Amino acid sequence: MGRFWLVAIRARCYLAAMDVWQQHTPLDADTCRKARLSRDPRFDGEFYLGVTTTGIYCRPVCPARVPAEKNVRYFRHAAQAAEAGFRPCLRCRPETAPDSPARAGSVTTVNRALQLIRGGALNNGGSIPALADRLGVGDRYLRKLFQRELGLSPHAVAHNHRLLMARQLIAETSLPLTDIASASGFGSLRRFNSAIRAAYGVPASTMRRRKPGRGAPDAIRLELRYRAPYDWDGVIDYFRRHAVEGIETVEDSCYRRTLSVGQSTGSMTIAPKARANSLELSLQLPHSTNIMPLISGVRRMFDLDANPSIIGASLAADEVIGGLWQSTPGIRSPGCWSPAESSVRAIVGQQVSTVAARSICGRFATACAGPSQALAFPTPAQIAALDDDQFPMPGNRRDTLRRLGQAGISHDMLDTDELAELKGVGPWTVAMVAMRGLGNPDVFPASDLGLIRAWEQLGGDRKALTKAQEKWRPWRSYVANLLWRSLS
Repeated sequence: MGRFWLVAIRARCYLAAMDVWQQHTPLDADTCRKARLSRDPRFDGEFYLGVTTTGIYCRPVCPARVPAEKNVRYFRHAAQAAEAGFRPCLRCRPETAPDSPARAGSVTTVNRALQLIRGGALNNGGSIPALADRLGVGDRYLRKLFQRELGLSPHAVAHNHRLLMARQLIAETSLPLTDIASASGFGSLRRFNSAIRAAYGVPASTMRRRKPGRGAPDAIRLELRYRAPYDWDGVIDYFRRHAVEGIETVEDSCYRRTLSVGQSTGSMTIAPKARANSLELSLQLPHSTNIMPLISGVRRMFDLDANPSIIGASLAADEVIGGLWQSTPGIRSPGCWSPAESSVRAIVGQQVSTVAARSICGRFATACAGPSQALAFPTPAQIAALDDDQFPMPGNRRDTLRRLGQAGISHDMLDTDELAELKGVGPWTVAMVAMRGLGNPDVFPASDLGLIRAWEQLGGDRKALTKAQEKWRPWRSYVANLLWRSLS
């Protein structure tokens, strides 16, 4: 009876917290108190607690002795705790917590800005006016939005992300501190050392777990956490079916691919970490570089910031989809390396099989690569510059790809409204780019033949699918992946 009561209390306070946060109201202290006392892992990354007697801020799952409630303050974002003067805990390491879903707690423009900041948009000379320009707003307006929604400046958020990234690199890699300063987005070693000492109270050199110089100098291995359960089998099967030869390989439950890093080529490997709710990422880079955009891309690609508890609370009771959710409660919505790559794949994949689309993308990569250069997925601009005989497809689709290249689609930013205006791009293509390239959780390409077939196998009526999808908001991307998953 006692265990049932505890589970019920946890469920109620969890759903209450989600309801509070999604309405953009202040954190409920009583709900947070129950969550931290139970050390419920479902709350990990959803809020942080600062302890006034120690000056430390922690994750709600911190193994340290539980502080008295009178000495605790609650924050939605780690950057808010840091701005209030708290230092990151060295035991629970806030930098390893899954990110709270960006859609909870801020307006859309702030969400997009936070995603770009996590990707390093304000590192190495990046400016707020340039960030605002990418978002289509003025820089003064962007500052006001951040102050209103978070009580912080964009630079304060970016500084905290740099600190947490640096702390993870110090703890988990053997990189020299000079390389860590560059990789975490600090402009100089002096700024890096000063920031670490101010934030943690000790020099960076005393925080190391591994001695510098072990292993290859360009090898970076990091642990990327997620909220369990995680459908690794479904995710790795997706990448296996879509792998482009020469760029991506999947073997022994491990995903590998090449990456464009400036004018050079690097590689990444990712695999599940034994007995841990995390994936292990290995990066082989040609030179020291800011890796925050790479980490951000991997987290989006493998959908590591999803919260199955919130999604399940919405979908489990559905009379049709509920059964699929119960069989795969850790479903994820895997994506592409970048919005630009997703756009190319979606256009190439119009009305052709997955196997054929993979082959065409491989031919593009070979045609765009230099004679001694490792293959990497080409940019839309590179594809647009190819001769007509390099396009094994109808002329209309070739012209659409060229229009995409001429539209100036960037690696990490894409406006789906602008994409939809391109001739040859329809609703299915836009939906696939939003889901796979941007990580939108609420996309359902109802005209997809695979979704229709899966729906009919569950006894659903084809004509009723468009109406039925409205019940699955705001998690329609996960329903789509559940239906595709059911076919296998």
